[in-house]
Amino acid sequence: MGWPAEGFQTKNALTREEALRSVTIWAAKSCFEEKEKGSIEIGKYADFVLTDKDLMKIPESEIPKVKVLKTYIGGVNVYETP
Repeated sequence: MGWPAEGFQTKNALTREEALRSVTIWAAKSCFEEKEKGSIEIGKYADFVLTDKDLMKIPESEIPKVKVLKTYIGGVNVYETP
């Protein structure tokens, strides 16, 4: 799967939920921007991607194979898989 085979400092690894929060709501809070960014809510900036698989549910070994289907910036679709 990766190198090293057992992973690197796995006892210090973030959970998937923690990893997702670290680049969304926690990142927004660190900049005092949680009212504008960090979660999908009415009135907030809408930058997000849609993937072909649920990153929170698939086996860890499948994550590198996930494909981005659509990308939205400011709520506008700026990329779509052909």
